[in-house]
Amino acid sequence: MSAYVIAAIFLALILLAGYLFLSHSIEKRRVQRQRLITALRARRNSFRDLATGFPAGFLSNDLTALLYRALIDCCEQLSRLEPKDPTHAEQLSLYTNLLATQKDSSQQARARLDNPQQIKEAHSLLHELHKFVMQQSALHLINQVQTEAYLDQINRLVLQMSVDGHVFNARQSQQVGKVRLAVHYYTLARKALVGENTGRGFEKQIAQLDSIIAKLQEKADATPEGTETPAAAQAKSATATDNSSSKEWKQFDEENEKWKKKQIYD
Repeated sequence: MSAYVIAAIFLALILLAGYLFLSHSIEKRRVQRQRLITALRARRNSFRDLATGFPAGFLSNDLTALLYRALIDCCEQLSRLEPKDPTHAEQLSLYTNLLATQKDSSQQARARLDNPQQIKEAHSLLHELHKFVMQQSALHLINQVQTEAYLDQINRLVLQMSVDGHVFNARQSQQVGKVRLAVHYYTLARKALVGENTGRGFEKQIAQLDSIIAKLQEKADATPEGTETPAAAQAKSATATDNSSSKEWKQFDEENEKWKKKQIYD
């Protein structure tokens, strides 16, 4: 009897160990599945906001197409992981149609962000897109030429937003007559372009900023300290200075529109 009892105990231990191993494996797969779902949902939401949450023309056609393809991939994976959720199939159809429509559309004029909160949000979302491109490159899902082209466009867009943010602050300063503060912000915009100018062809934009800064600096030097405080004087000074520099800045905007993007072939 003792041998049968020992054998039964031994068998029970084997079955228990097998059950625990199986339970652990099932739980591990469940956790991994849930993590994947959470990551896919987060990526889908971020890329959706970047693709559709900003003015038309903010992103290049290449980056917009990249986002739509990433969204389609997310929806396909979520449809397999959560087949009972009909929203995944609906969104898959939506982004597939948007990608098809986007391929037939021409590049719109670049939209400028002048809202600090929008600029901050766009920076964060573009950082996620940058990481996604690097992941796709590491997995050899896009080649080196595509990787460099996407990263170049993302970096240019980040630079544009940085410059636009400084210019927005400069114009706000001009409107209240703070000429020296406007010079400071325009100088920051110039420094941002100079720092990235190697081989990028920003010379004309820098020259336009130099012209604006020179005129504002001349205005500031001709204005005695303390005379910019009264609101009426501020408004008058801002209007006069803004008019004198509007032509230069219009030309600066036109030059921005001429920035060349690399073409991407899938």
